[in-house]
Amino acid sequence: MRRLFRGLFLVITVVLVGLTNSPQAWAKESAPVNWWKVNVNLTSDGVAHVEAELEMDFSKVNGRGPVFAFTEKQRTGNEGEWLNFGISNIQVSSPSGANSETQITRDNGTIGVRVGEKNTTYSTPQTYRISYEVTGLIATNHAVSGLDEFNWNVINGWESEIKNFQVTVTGPAAISKVACWQTKKLHTPCESNSSDASASYTVDRIPAGDPVQVVAGFPAGTFPGVTQKVTKDPTLSELLSETYSLTPATGITTTLLGAGAVAGLLSMRNRKARDEVFLGLTPGLTPAAGAASEVGKRRGKVNVAVAFQPPKGTLPGEIGTLTDATADSVDISATIVDLAVRGYLVMTALPDGDHQLTRSKKKLKDLAGYEKQLMVDIFKAGKTVTLDQLRHKRYAGTQSRARNNLYKRVISRKWFRDNPQKARKSALKLGISLTVAGLVGSLLVGAVTGWGLILLPVALFGIGLIFLAHRFGARTAQGSAVLAQARGFELYLRTAEKEQLRFEEGVDIFSRYLPYAMIFGIVDRWTKLFAKLGNEGSYQVDTSWYQGMDLYHSTGMFYTNLNSFSHDFSRSLSYATFAEKAAQMAQSAQSSSSGSSGDSGFSGGGGFSGGGFSGGSW
Repeated sequence: MRRLFRGLFLVITVVLVGLTNSPQAWAKESAPVNWWKVNVNLTSDGVAHVEAELEMDFSKVNGRGPVFAFTEKQRTGNEGEWLNFGISNIQVSSPSGANSETQITRDNGTIGVRVGEKNTTYSTPQTYRISYEVTGLIATNHAVSGLDEFNWNVINGWESEIKNFQVTVTGPAAISKVACWQTKKLHTPCESNSSDASASYTVDRIPAGDPVQVVAGFPAGTFPGVTQKVTKDPTLSELLSETYSLTPATGITTTLLGAGAVAGLLSMRNRKARDEVFLGLTPGLTPAAGAASEVGKRRGKVNVAVAFQPPKGTLPGEIGTLTDATADSVDISATIVDLAVRGYLVMTALPDGDHQLTRSKKKLKDLAGYEKQLMVDIFKAGKTVTLDQLRHKRYAGTQSRARNNLYKRVISRKWFRDNPQKARKSALKLGISLTVAGLVGSLLVGAVTGWGLILLPVALFGIGLIFLAHRFGARTAQGSAVLAQARGFELYLRTAEKEQLRFEEGVDIFSRYLPYAMIFGIVDRWTKLFAKLGNEGSYQVDTSWYQGMDLYHSTGMFYTNLNSFSHDFSRSLSYATFAEKAAQMAQSAQSSSSGSSGDSGFSGGGGFSGGGFSGGSW
């Protein structure tokens, strides 16, 4: 948890600070370096006095000047520990007369040095000289070598090729041992020599991006009293106490803002997540034509009266969408069954478990718009189609189009003001955005000022909105009235026994109301009830719209196959439109290519990066 918190804090800080404060980085294509000489003079107090001179070939890649990046800290190899390097007295000049105007920035352990002027670009080779002082590069009395080691990544990674690279190191005593390493993993030796208190290192060519490590070992005690500065990451409790400092000012401000967030959530819940109703009217009733009626927000549970028919002029798919404010696959499957019952198609259960849909000759002119489009989409390839065939890509978009048309339908009937699905998605997106903004903002503000607490109410508001989002898409008063009627009809279907059934002359109420039983999730009860009536000889259902199934001789099979049809129909259309897209978030973590402080430089693998050159031209 602590590592996650630190990592998140570091990434956010690096990105935002880098975007707002850093100087312009090196160009996409950096000018090559014709030659580069580095002289290092080590004093007994552990200070490395560095002077470097290089020639940048702007005749090959035009540029304004070099950009240097120096590391001020690196991981030791132990969890939470950092080696710190002191870099000071940076001075830049140009023996060739190039503009040496310098901009120096310090961001998150890196010093940026940009040389040159924005409006001055060179097309001929230019020479630059840079000098500075570094501390922290000496590991005294090393546990492996027994020497005082100067172990330095003189090049951490340059953006262009370097030719004729030379390093000279001079110390306060005779050098006992030297080493030089190159290439990406710093395991390939390069030329190194020593004489008395001086060592030289040579690399003919350094490919772009490759590091170079130089090592000089002095007798133990050459640098008396010199130690490396090691710091540790703050603990999670320290980070939290610094970021979310609780003072009278932050406490009062956070409390007030938190109260505002709660009040805002209650207000949004009242406006966006509560249905409208006709005040003063019994649930399910609407004002008489021309009569005025006050509209308000629904409060508490609504008691409904049993209704023996579905709301007048409504269709199963519409009622399913109204009931849960969602146009789902059950609503579409119920629409297909309803169309079959009404004679627009015939369903056939096939021996292999598949289903076949056959379009009848009945004209579509009397259908609702969403029903007509669904029929056109399903039978676009012919008069018959199986559920297995609906998996073909030609049917892609059929299900999503049916859902969108259902939403349009319930809005046109003034049951909702807006698309409830879009309202929920918008609320969810806003909630997530505010949560992230509140948490990230509190980290950043807390890191700078310690007032991170004051932005937590923003995250609180966002989290509350996420939990409220599924309730968005409130019904109008008209929609609430129809919903009360639908709930009354659902109560009838759920509780009616033989004696309570209301039969209608010339109407098979079993088939007529079966699609509604589907959307209410009570198909099993409805089929068993009428199978019992049929076996008693008191009622005869008409299932000519569903071939291959017999309600009376196999009630369980009838229910199972109908349930399978609903599931398979949705799955087939989903398969046809399926286009999964996975977004991968890449997180970059700060790491060093250098070895840990416990490794001897004479085995390669990286040294201390402090003050080592990275960069290119701009």
